[in-house]
Order: sequence, then C-alpha cells, then structure tokens
Amino acid sequence: MTRKIDEKKTKRVLRRLERARKAAEDSGAPDRELSEWEGEFLGSLEERLETFGSAFSDPDKGNTEEALSTRQALKLKEIEKKAKGKARKPMSRGKGFRGKAPQRAPRGRDIYDDIEADTPSAPPETRSDAGLADSDTPETRRARFRVIDTDSGSGE
Repeated sequence: MTRKIDEKKTKRVLRRLERARKAAEDSGAPDRELSEWEGEFLGSLEERLETFGSAFSDPDKGNTEEALSTRQALKLKEIEKKAKGKARKPMSRGKGFRGKAPQRAPRGRDIYDDIEADTPSAPPETRSDAGLADSDTPETRRARFRVIDTDSGSGE
C-alpha cells in the first residue's frame, strides 16, 4: 500500500537537507562539520525522498502524511542546530561507582535498642534482687510487671 505524500512537504524537507548541509560546509569550524554518519544520513534521506517521496515506510514511526519519521525529523533538527553552532551538549559521564555522601543517623528511635539479649536467669524466689535496690540502674535491671488490685474498697 503506497502512501500519498504531498509534494510540497517533500520539497520542503529536501530544501531543509540542502540548507543543513550547506550551513555545515560554510561554517568552516571543525566542531560544526558533519560527521561521516551525519553526511551519510543526509544522503540516504535525500535519496529516499527523491525516489519515494517519503523517507520511511512504517506507519508506526511517524505521521503518514509527513515525509520524515519522527526520529528522522529530530535528527535533522539536531544536525541543523549543530551547523548553526548550537549543538546539544553531550551527557555527563556521571560519577561512576563512587560512594555517595555518608548517610546520616536516623532521627527516630530504634525499637530494638531496648531489647536485651535473653540470658538464663534464676527463678524469682532465689534471686537476690527480689526488691528494687537503690544501686540498680535502668541499664542493669529488667522490666517487671505488677498486678494492681483495682477492686480494693469497692465493697462488692
């Protein structure tokens, strides 16, 4: 199935290709010269446009009424910018696998800090610290649970 491409659009793209090629040649600056790949790209686009009226055939790659696919139009725009001296900057190489900044300590409290390792202890009857001594510090004593009688004095 052949596509109908407007001849005006094809000629307009051909003129853009020529202007881009001419601007790159006329600039004379080594950083504005077209690379081998870019020259080959422009040549192949020109050849396909003159032969078929369009430079692509897959309708998934761009608007079927246009002469260039979306990616081809983007590359042509980049080549035109390069010829004008406004080429995009290359991507930074990054910092590799270097370590990031040291991590700060978390601001919250760790729930596992209060848990002591299970150590075998004697039954409460034989323990010498059955009552709280004044020398016990919170780090050395273990938590104890007490039963509070709430029914005292209710009269039932």
